[in-house]
Amino acid sequence: AMDQKGFSRRDVLQLGVVAGTLSACGGCATTGARKADVVAPQETGVLRLGEAPSAKLRQPDASLRVSLAETSDKVLVIRARDGSLHAVSSKCTHRGCDVGYDKDTGRIVCPCHRSEFALDGGNVKGPAQRPLRRYDVTLDGDRIVIDLSSEQE
Repeated sequence: AMDQKGFSRRDVLQLGVVAGTLSACGGCATTGARKADVVAPQETGVLRLGEAPSAKLRQPDASLRVSLAETSDKVLVIRARDGSLHAVSSKCTHRGCDVGYDKDTGRIVCPCHRSEFALDGGNVKGPAQRPLRRYDVTLDGDRIVIDLSSEQE
């Protein structure tokens, strides 16, 4: 059963932003650029997900592509099968396509040339030679917080 709390005004505003972003994108999918699942406003160096997207990531093997409101960057946030949280840049280091989480292998995979990465962004299989940028993820109550200043390869 879903929570009966309903949406707060902020959730509705975020959903409105997402809907606008989705319709503006049109044919992006054909270029290996994938639409974000949610757009999050950026605080200084921090990305704090709202209640709804955070709730989606409570289940193991869940992933969410988060677009940063002020930039074209996207972060792939993953709740692994073992319950651990991971956040990496969704931009493949090979040709810049948007990577996704493959539940079956537990790896991050690029749809364009099949590069594979570990959950910490490390290279598993080419053609990509460099790891994905990785960010620290913490929980603040029920909300997921991504520290963008912690960017590391």
